[in-house]
Amino acid sequence: MTEHNQGENPDQDTNKPATSTSVVASTAPPSVQDKIKRAKPAPVQARLGWLPRTVLALSLLLAVAAAALVGYQFYLFQQEKIQLLADREALNATLQSRAGRLDKLEGDITQLTQQLKQERDALKSANQNRELLQSRISVLEKDIAAISGAHRIDWMLREVEHFITVAEQRLTLLGDARGALALLQEADDIVRAMQEPSARPLREALVRDVHKLKLAADTNVDVEGIFLRLSALSDRVVKLGIPSFELKQEPLQPQAGEALPEEGLALFWYRFKRFLSSLYDYQKHPKGRPITLTEDREFLARNVIMLLQQAQLALLRGDNEAYRVSLTGARERVEMYIQQRTGETQFFVAELSELLSVKLRPALPTIEESTRAVRVFRDYWNKEKLIREQQALKLEQQSAGQEASR
Repeated sequence: MTEHNQGENPDQDTNKPATSTSVVASTAPPSVQDKIKRAKPAPVQARLGWLPRTVLALSLLLAVAAAALVGYQFYLFQQEKIQLLADREALNATLQSRAGRLDKLEGDITQLTQQLKQERDALKSANQNRELLQSRISVLEKDIAAISGAHRIDWMLREVEHFITVAEQRLTLLGDARGALALLQEADDIVRAMQEPSARPLREALVRDVHKLKLAADTNVDVEGIFLRLSALSDRVVKLGIPSFELKQEPLQPQAGEALPEEGLALFWYRFKRFLSSLYDYQKHPKGRPITLTEDREFLARNVIMLLQQAQLALLRGDNEAYRVSLTGARERVEMYIQQRTGETQFFVAELSELLSVKLRPALPTIEESTRAVRVFRDYWNKEKLIREQQALKLEQQSAGQEASR
């Protein structure tokens, strides 16, 4: 206790002078107070060393860097959020468009299903109608055969003979391998529909001729088109600048830059010179081509037309050599004796050159096997039909006798 009191007394003693000084200062006059204030020392300011200042600056820099990093992370987060929202909107739009397409596809599938069902119903109805029609046709054929004595195979055989005959004519006269091929294929379909075992040799002959015509049709030439082009060239021969001899008086007209005399001797002399100039005519040919007389040009035109007609005949026969010789002769005559400056003549020569570049097909095959086979089958069927009719009549008589005995 005494030590404690002793410890506190010094504090109290130290405080006492300050208190007394303040009391004296407050009770002292103003001049004395000023002197006391001046005599009182100024408080000393605390200064930090370089180490604390460095630590403080680093702390501030770290705080600023941390704030900037947080701000940048927040900016990236916002941008990512915006991008995610945009992607979600785009995905929603894509899903909506696909949903619309799926709805449209479902509608189209439904419509196609309905159409398919309708087509199946229509096909089923058509098959039923066809079966009904076939049954009626068979009944009608039996009735006609019973009335007229003609058999179903007789009609079909006549059709086959007609197709083979027309095919032979097209092949021989026109050289049309494709047309003859189509006709023989139609005849083969009819023979197949006969369902007659004895018609097998006829089908074999038709198949062989069809194979030969297929090979010929691969190298076929448009014979009809070339024939028509040659006919058109024959009609254009009269337009090749081959003038005809005509006696006529042209009206008196002055030439360009020339004055027409009005009367008197000058007019007579002008008419006389025009008359003398009209008595002769000349035609200039390049490269020393011979000049044909007016009366020979008609013969030249007839000669060119005849050569074109010979080319047509060679085309129909398939004679490549005669075809080329005829067209070459026609082109040489036009180039030699007819003026080439006109557009009509140039077109004529170009058309002839183009036709000369066409290579005709080789010799076409014949369909003699089909023609011979259909004749053989006709003779066979005429005999076979009588035999079958007799056998059918015997069977009917036997069945009628059996029914009568019962």
